[in-house]
Amino acid sequence: MSFLSSRQSLRTTKIHTLPAIRSFSTTRFTSQTVPPDSPDYIRLPLPAQLEQRQRVLVRGFLPVPRSIFPHRRSERKIDGDYLAQTAAKPQSPRTGSSQRQWRAEVAASRRQGLEEGLGELWKRHNRVKTTREMRSRANFQKNHEHRVAPEREDDQYTRGTTLKTLLDTKVYADPNKTKRLEESRQKIMEHNQHLKEVRRDALMELYVSASSFITQESELRKKIDELFHDDYFEGQIQQYNKEWTIANVWGVHGYPPSTANMLDLTSRSMGGGSPKDQSRTGYRQKRIAEEFTGGKMDV
Repeated sequence: MSFLSSRQSLRTTKIHTLPAIRSFSTTRFTSQTVPPDSPDYIRLPLPAQLEQRQRVLVRGFLPVPRSIFPHRRSERKIDGDYLAQTAAKPQSPRTGSSQRQWRAEVAASRRQGLEEGLGELWKRHNRVKTTREMRSRANFQKNHEHRVAPEREDDQYTRGTTLKTLLDTKVYADPNKTKRLEESRQKIMEHNQHLKEVRRDALMELYVSASSFITQESELRKKIDELFHDDYFEGQIQQYNKEWTIANVWGVHGYPPSTANMLDLTSRSMGGGSPKDQSRTGYRQKRIAEEFTGGKMDV
């Protein structure tokens, strides 16, 4: 009994001696010392919370409403003839049993509902059409006023500097139009004359070179026998003034030039005096003679 009483006394002492840390509150706990790296170090007013409404997802889709009053003869459905044809009245009143009278009353009610419904729909159609036209005219008028309104002073003072010559987009006539046309005509005439001379020189060169053309089969056979004869290259010794025996085409024109030969030929041409310079001189003299004579010269 003494042990239980001592435990109860200790429990009671602990309950009464525990200090209260903080009272219950819905506000956020903030320490008295806020570090500088905390967002709450500088107290700024918080913006009002936006009430963003989430769009409700509706399954399916609504059908496109049918146009009750089409553009062509839209007022036809409010005439009496249309109602008479759509829901014609009975030719003879129904009398007799209560069921026949009830059917007649229901038909009259439907006929009246159709007439009133078409009338209300026609009024709504005109109201929507009038509102749409008024809104369209108001938007057009507002846009027109904004378009023709002068430039505001704040826009004029704050916009960038633009030269007046750049703002003028009018296309002016060229004062030197006649002179430019004459120069263009002269250039075209000179170009055509150059083409004519080139064509004439080509025809003359073709005429001069045509003397060695092979036009018959006998001449072709003779030329083939001459070129493919066994001692053809040996007969080229007197023609090319060669002192050694010629066995192939390399003996006539020499071996194909290597890179060292081409570099050596380039260095010798820079110093002057080479076979190529002599060939260029002969070609130049031939061109000068052709210009003087006005025709082509055979090699």
